[in-house]
Amino acid sequence: MRKRLRLSNLNKVYFPESGYTKRNLLAYYYRMADFILPFLRDRALVLRRYPDGIKGQAFFQKDVREGLPEWFKTVPVDSEHRGEVIQYATANDRASLLFLTGLGCIDHNPWSNRYDDLDHPDYFFFDLDPSDGTEFSAVVTIARALYEKLEELRLASFLKTSGATGIHIYLPVEPIYTYEQLRTFGEIIARTVTAEHANLVTSERIVAKRPAGRVLIDVQQNAHGRPLAAAYSVRAFPQAPVSAPLLPRELRPSLRPETLNIETVFARLKDKGDLWGDFWKRRQRLEQAIELLSNRMPSRTKKAP
Repeated sequence: MRKRLRLSNLNKVYFPESGYTKRNLLAYYYRMADFILPFLRDRALVLRRYPDGIKGQAFFQKDVREGLPEWFKTVPVDSEHRGEVIQYATANDRASLLFLTGLGCIDHNPWSNRYDDLDHPDYFFFDLDPSDGTEFSAVVTIARALYEKLEELRLASFLKTSGATGIHIYLPVEPIYTYEQLRTFGEIIARTVTAEHANLVTSERIVAKRPAGRVLIDVQQNAHGRPLAAAYSVRAFPQAPVSAPLLPRELRPSLRPETLNIETVFARLKDKGDLWGDFWKRRQRLEQAIELLSNRMPSRTKKAP
């Protein structure tokens, strides 16, 4: 089926500091569609729209009903909070991705579960979020410690820059665990890393109260309708940075995430390949890791037989 798409205001500057336009953003997603769509397909999306670029007024949109092409697919999800059905946008193909980008969506934010199973995500993530004034090298140190901890537990994990000041670590899982179970598991991992790097980690969620030089290992975003920008999403910052997949060996103090943007990422892709290309082939169960964790806990914290 041929899908018609009408795009407007293509010369509007979305990133004033670097000069990138709406046309540049659409061209990026046109070329990157095959790499980002596997992380958007069959999922409800929360839209964050910047119709006037990153310096204009941005707003979130969940319910999408008006002005849609006849071919555009939305999915109904019951909202307990609103007491009504919300029609969420989806992006199952290049045309849908470009339509949403044309609405001013700079980044694309999918739910962690597919829409045919709202209660069981097929990945979860650690969001490493530094306080203001924290050197990026501190984020790298905690990301490396977290990655190594997951390796010890024989878990496959995938790294990417947040596209802002942080790093995201994703774990593909079989869709058999609830959000609460995955959050609890993530919290245990985060605490073990925190104990080993107490001088670099904070548990303070309120940004203004966080001490400088610390990193929050955030697992609370693993919840219904709390999405994170997908791998290969552009982020709304001056140099049009991309949330770019990383190799573990790139977790060095010299890593500069702001250099990975809508221009440079294509050469990187050609050089290193699609680092998340086998993500969905690595879905895993957590029972073995839980057993390994349990065996490593001090005996005084274990329950008596």
